[in-house]
Amino acid sequence: MRAPSSKSTRAVFRARWIGRAAGLAGTGASLTVLAGWWFDVPALRRILPGQPPMVVLTAIGVLLLGLSLLVATLTALSRSWRSFGQCLAGLAAAVGIGGLFQHLLPGTYRLDDQAQRLLFGPLKPSSGMALASAAGILGSAMGLLLQDLENRWLRRLGGLAAVFGFVVAAVGLLGYGYGLGVLHQSGPFSRMALVTAITLGILSAGIILSRPSRPWVAAVLGGGDAATLTRHLLPSVVLAPLILGWLVLQGFRAGYIEAETGMAVLVILLVLWLAGLTIRLAHSIDRRAATERKLRDTLQDMNEALERRVAERTRELTAAQDALVQSQKMEAIGQLTGGGAHDFNNLLTIIRSSVEFLRRPDLPEERRRRYMDAVSDTVTRAAKLTGQLLAFARRQALRPEVFDAGARIRAIAEMLDSLTGARVRIVTHLPSDPCYVRADASQFETALVNLAVNARDAMEGEGALTIRLACGRAMPAIRGHAGSATPFVSVEVTDTGSGIAREHLTQVFEPFFTTKEVGKGTGIGLSQVIGFTKQSGGDVDVTSVVGRGTTFTLYLPQADAEGNGTMGDPEPEGPAIEMADKCVLVVEDNVEVGRFCAQILHDLGYGTVLAQSGEAALAEIEAVPFRFDAVFSDVVMPGMGGIELAKRLRELHPELPVILTTGYSHVLAQDDGHGFELVRKPYSAEEISKALSWATRRKLKVPPATLVSGA
Repeated sequence: MRAPSSKSTRAVFRARWIGRAAGLAGTGASLTVLAGWWFDVPALRRILPGQPPMVVLTAIGVLLLGLSLLVATLTALSRSWRSFGQCLAGLAAAVGIGGLFQHLLPGTYRLDDQAQRLLFGPLKPSSGMALASAAGILGSAMGLLLQDLENRWLRRLGGLAAVFGFVVAAVGLLGYGYGLGVLHQSGPFSRMALVTAITLGILSAGIILSRPSRPWVAAVLGGGDAATLTRHLLPSVVLAPLILGWLVLQGFRAGYIEAETGMAVLVILLVLWLAGLTIRLAHSIDRRAATERKLRDTLQDMNEALERRVAERTRELTAAQDALVQSQKMEAIGQLTGGGAHDFNNLLTIIRSSVEFLRRPDLPEERRRRYMDAVSDTVTRAAKLTGQLLAFARRQALRPEVFDAGARIRAIAEMLDSLTGARVRIVTHLPSDPCYVRADASQFETALVNLAVNARDAMEGEGALTIRLACGRAMPAIRGHAGSATPFVSVEVTDTGSGIAREHLTQVFEPFFTTKEVGKGTGIGLSQVIGFTKQSGGDVDVTSVVGRGTTFTLYLPQADAEGNGTMGDPEPEGPAIEMADKCVLVVEDNVEVGRFCAQILHDLGYGTVLAQSGEAALAEIEAVPFRFDAVFSDVVMPGMGGIELAKRLRELHPELPVILTTGYSHVLAQDDGHGFELVRKPYSAEEISKALSWATRRKLKVPPATLVSGA
C-alpha cells in the first residue's frame, strides 16, 4: 500500500479543523438561541441586534446539524458513535422535512408552533420557520447522511445537497447585504433571520469542506501549488464582484447613476477586474516557471558536480583497490616464494653437502652410497614439492582416468593406519555400489594422504578419522563460487581434533600457511588438495568447530560406469625388447638438458639424434621416415611446441610413438585428453627406460597395413 503524501495529509488536517470549527459555531449559535427563548432574553434570540430572531424549530435543526458535523469530524470515535452522528443528521433532515410540509401542504397544523411551545409561548401570526430555512437544513442534513456511503453516485448526490444548502444560505445573506426584500422579506425567503442565514452558511460550508477526498476540496485545502494559488485568488474572485455589485446598487439607489448605466459600469469593472486577475495569474505562472528553470539549472549543476565527484571518488577507490590487490598479490607472492625458497634451500643444502663429500677421493664406499641415496631422495622430495606447488596453481599435468573411488579409499585406508599411528582410528563409510570418478588417481590418493596427515596433527596423534563417500551429490556454492546441480562424488574427511578458528578458514588453502608450530608442517599439503580438485573440475569445502573437529569435503565430477578404465593401452606382455639398433629422436630446446637426455639414452643402449625445435624434428623425420623408433620431446619450446609436434606426427606417421616430457605446461594443465605418454621432469633413467620400452612394444603391435598406409 502506498503511503499518503504530505499534501494529502495536510488537506485532511485542514478539512477536519474546518468541519469542527463549523460544527462548534452552529452548535453554539443554536444553544444561544434556545437559551434566549427559554430564559426570555430577546438579545440571545437574535444574537445580531436589530435583526429578527431564529425560531425554536430552526434552532433545533441547526443544533442537530452542528452536533452531527462534530461527530463526523472526530476520527477516534467508535462505530456506535458514528451511527449516533448519522442519527442526528437524520433527525435534522426530519426537522427540515417537517418545516417544508407546513409550507407545502394545506392545513392548520404547524410543527414550528409546537416546537415553540416547548420552550416559550406560541408563535405570533406571520412568523415561524421560513421555507428557505427548512430547505437549507434539509440539504445540509442530506449532505451529512450521504457523503460517507460506498456508492459513488449517492456520495455525489450528498455533495450536491450540501452545496444546495450553502446556496440557500448565501442567497439569504445577499438579500440582507444588498437590502433586497425579495430575498429576505417576501417569497420563499420571508422570515429567514440573518442569524439563520449566517449559521446555515457556516454549517453547509463546513459540511462541504469536511471531506477532503473530493478533488475540488483537496485542490483548495491541499499543500500543492494549485491549492496555494487557488487560496490566493479565491477571495479576490468572490469578494470583488460582491463589493462592486453592492457599490453600483448603492449608487443607483442614491440617484447617482441610472440602472442601465450602473449595469454597464458593473460589467466594465468586472471585466477589468477579471483581466487584472488573468494578468496577475499569468505573471505568477511566468515567475514560477522562471524559478523552476533556475532551480532546474541549479539542480543540473549540482548533479554534474556530484557526478564529477562520484567519478573522481570512484577513480580514487579503484586505484586504492588496485593498490590493495597488488599489495595482496605481492604479499601472497612473497609468502609463496619465501616458503618455497625456505624448503628448496633446505633441499639444496642436502644436495650440495652430499656432492661435496662425493668429490673426496678417499670417501668410503658405504658413505658414498649413503650420500648418493641422500641426493636421489632429496631430488624426489624437490619434485614432490614442485608438484604440490603446480597442483595449487592448477598447472600440473594430470593423468585422468575413470576409477572406483570406493575401491581406492579401501586400499588407501589400510596404508593410513601405519601413517597416522595406532591411536588414530580410521573409519570408512562407503556405498555398496561402485562410485566412479574421472581424475588423476595418484593425485587423488595424495590428496587423501595430505588430509589424513593434517587430521593426525590436529588430533595430536589420537582420535577418530572418518572418511565418508557419497555419489550423485550436487555441489553447493563454496567461497562465493556458484554451485552445480550436475552429479558429483563427495569425499568427506572428518577428524576429532582441535578445529580451525573462523578467521583462518579462508587461509588454510594458501601455500605455506600453517597454524602448526615451527618444524611441524610446511603448509603445502592443503594447497595440493584444492589445486587438484579445482583442476579436476570440482572443489573442496571446509567446516570446523573449535574444540570439536574439522570436516574437509572433496567434490569431484562423477563419471559413468561405461567409462571405467585407464587412459591408454595396457603394457604389452612378452619378453624384453633388445635396445640395439633402436633410434630415438630427442627434441629439446635446452642444449644441456638435451645432451644429458641423449647420454641417458645412450647408456640405456639407444641410438639418439638431438633436435632443438619442433620444426627441426619434422625435418629429420621427413628426411628418413623410418629411421626413428620413437620421439622423446619436450612440451614447452619456442615456435612449434611438443603438443603440436605430437599431433602433426600422429597425422603424418601414426605408427611412430611420441613421448612427451615437461616440468610445467599450462597447455597440458588445460588439456588432459591429449592421448600421449608423459614423463614428468625431473625424470630418472629408469622412468625413461620404462616409457620407451612401453612405446616400442606398442609400436610392434601396429599391424603392417597400418605401417604401409602410414608411410
